[in-house]
Amino acid sequence: MEHEILIIDDKSKVCESLAQNFRELGYISHTATSSSVAIRLFLNEKISAVILDVKLGEENGIDVLKHFLSLNSKVPIIMITAYATIETAVESIKLGAFDYLQKPINFDKLETVVKNSIRLKQLEEENLKFRGRLSDFSSRLVTQSSQLLELCRKARQLAATDLPILICGESGTGKELLADFIHSSSPQSCNKIVKINCSAFAESLLDNELFGHDKGAYTGADSNYQGVFERAHNSTLFLDEIGDMPLSIQAKILRTLQDKELRRVGGKTAIKMNVRFIAASNRNLQVLLAEQKFREDLFYRLNAATLNIPPLRQRREDIPWLVAHFLQDCQSGNSKKPKQLSEQVMKFFLSYDWPGNVRQLKNTLHYAVAVSLKDLVDIADLPPGLLQQESSEAPSNVRDKMEKELILSMLQKAGYNKKKAAELLNVSRKTLYNKIEKYGLTMR
Repeated sequence: MEHEILIIDDKSKVCESLAQNFRELGYISHTATSSSVAIRLFLNEKISAVILDVKLGEENGIDVLKHFLSLNSKVPIIMITAYATIETAVESIKLGAFDYLQKPINFDKLETVVKNSIRLKQLEEENLKFRGRLSDFSSRLVTQSSQLLELCRKARQLAATDLPILICGESGTGKELLADFIHSSSPQSCNKIVKINCSAFAESLLDNELFGHDKGAYTGADSNYQGVFERAHNSTLFLDEIGDMPLSIQAKILRTLQDKELRRVGGKTAIKMNVRFIAASNRNLQVLLAEQKFREDLFYRLNAATLNIPPLRQRREDIPWLVAHFLQDCQSGNSKKPKQLSEQVMKFFLSYDWPGNVRQLKNTLHYAVAVSLKDLVDIADLPPGLLQQESSEAPSNVRDKMEKELILSMLQKAGYNKKKAAELLNVSRKTLYNKIEKYGLTMR
């Protein structure tokens, strides 16, 4: 990238001499001998740094400095003068000038100061972007789990490398969210991440979606088509559910990763590519490896950098925080006060195994808030059938109590019509009769 320099001095020969020296080093140089011309250039050009003389004829360079800083305080300004006083130097630095040099100018020193000022500005912008990305990720990552926080630290370190990354975890744990974070923290973040779910395509279609095709490759291929690998050039490709990928496609993926090039379906020309590769799976790839359903060479290619996201049942301390976050999310754009959970519902949530993990918790809360008529979400507001699911870690007496209260609530809602109550509970009438007998419920 060519950086643009604005040189402001009341002597045109000084301007042109400095401008020529900077041009020879690859900079784009603009010059001005008055504040009016300087301000116009400052506003209309993409200026990376300003070199400003303190004395511009009858004008005061300090006033120009103040004006520039009011327009854009992020552009570094280097002050120069033949009339150096310590007071002027201190004043300009206090106001926000990057540095202060005295005439006659040593160009090598000036160029070093300009280069450092631009680099510092770039670092500040990069840090600002990173903090923004981290803030965005943090707003979606709700956790008190030291295990998950350590995982995020490791992910941020890996983001700076070009290693392929494998994210493992059950459905609903947040694998895609972590992939987004890795991409946003990587050198490829200036380009959009490209994603594909491997389980959503049949083998022939997946081949086409991944690698694209040339015109005439098969019947109906009327034009060239770029697959996701090509579209992810100079960016990140996220392959979700890679464990569902056919072995034949796995072989092509491995070859593409090794050679950093691909051939479209029906194509003869190798296409070079620069892609950051992130894969994810909710299946145990080592089990698939033993069953010969996953290639060993691809597994070890990916296994160098693996991130394992723990399921929600292994970090139950996050549940109250996630509940508060999702309840707030449910009321987004609504001036009403967010609903709360009853003590019974929270106890159940803390004991439940959440096989669908964070996604299931979120969907459960969105459903409960939608159907609840009160400010307090109660057992009766939970999705039908949720309490019937087994929870290996929940005490049976807690589960039975919750189930009994749910059945009683649905019977009351159905006016003690067993057929309607069974429909509300999403169970058969026979199952409902057995539960009524089990809990000794009295029918009115």
